[in-house]
Amino acid sequence: MVGDGAEALEWMAGFPPSPESIVRFADGTYYAWPQLRWAFNHMEQLVPTKTVWRGAGAARPLGSSPLGFDDLTMDVDGEGVSWGDMLTSTHTDALAVLHRGELVYEQYFGAAGPHVRHTLMSCNKSMVGLLAEGLIHDGLLDDAALVPTVVPELAATAWGDATVRQVLDMEIGLSFSEDYMDPTSDVWRFLRSTGMTPSRPDDPPTIADYLVTVDKEGEHGEAFAYREPNIFVLGWIVRRAARRDLASLASDRVWQHIGAEHDWLYMVDDSGAETTATATLRDLVRFGQLVLDRGRVGEVEVVPSAVIDALLGGGDQDRFAKAEMDTLPGWSYRSQWWFRHAADRVCPVARGAHGQLLVVDPAHDLVIARFGSAQHAPMALLDPVLLPMVDAITAAVSGSAGAPTSR
Repeated sequence: MVGDGAEALEWMAGFPPSPESIVRFADGTYYAWPQLRWAFNHMEQLVPTKTVWRGAGAARPLGSSPLGFDDLTMDVDGEGVSWGDMLTSTHTDALAVLHRGELVYEQYFGAAGPHVRHTLMSCNKSMVGLLAEGLIHDGLLDDAALVPTVVPELAATAWGDATVRQVLDMEIGLSFSEDYMDPTSDVWRFLRSTGMTPSRPDDPPTIADYLVTVDKEGEHGEAFAYREPNIFVLGWIVRRAARRDLASLASDRVWQHIGAEHDWLYMVDDSGAETTATATLRDLVRFGQLVLDRGRVGEVEVVPSAVIDALLGGGDQDRFAKAEMDTLPGWSYRSQWWFRHAADRVCPVARGAHGQLLVVDPAHDLVIARFGSAQHAPMALLDPVLLPMVDAITAAVSGSAGAPTSR
């Protein structure tokens, strides 16, 4: 199936491509609209990447039992939104639903495809959170330790008196503006230092150079406060504790064991430090299934069940509520995962800018993975549609008439 936007002009088509169809990282056109609909599916063509090896084994088969969702209707603020309108209005690139280990839905739109990797944005942080919890379980990292005991370079920064656990759970008081809609916001200078957007002459050359400039504001441990720099501080902590880079650690501890079809790729900054990542939709579903199966692939324990148990219970809802995230009432956050608390269950969720989504629902034996390339980054703009989408899918596959009682 073909979506809107990516095909209005055939970006990078032909040899050579016409000048108006060329997408480049250096001039920022990769992040312009609608070019990003093509770019998000071709990041390895635009920037340097580091490989997370899938291993030498065969890919783990995904069974197929297709269900038709075209007749589903989403309840969005009291209005009925059709399945097709949902896909189009949210700029869906790919969507897969795995129920009881079988693919019941798999569709691609625009420049996406089954063997095309897509940018995960900060969905990647949930992999880093899982790796960190594994190191804690193995005794290689103490979540009660102060950050500078692991990364001394951060002693004079916002994280100087913060614990590793407070970084994991995004309970850090930072002097940092994260408004993607404001081009002068701190988040844009931060992103330029990561190599995720073109840098300017006065920008810190690497993410490490940026992080040492961030000051404290407020107190740690009192409230959830989502701020992107915490993801990269955690990555620094994990590398130091494991004495390895993220790519090899993710490969050895996770990616080689889930039966992935393709390597996971990391974007890197100028120092080679991993930032965000790209993966195929089917492999993201396999990652979700690993969490759903409490760290097991068949009879093999890939991730200790205690690590998964640390995730599945969710985080502190009262601290989360202090963030006043209107689109996520009743949610929580822990270990770089979001958690949706319904009346009868807790669902781990990985979320990333522009519409990246991975929902794990153990109670319904359900994994939903979605790639998107919405024009604007904030997920809060998409939640009013995507969360009812999750509810509609859940009701359809479970045969229930209703949806979860909380967004």
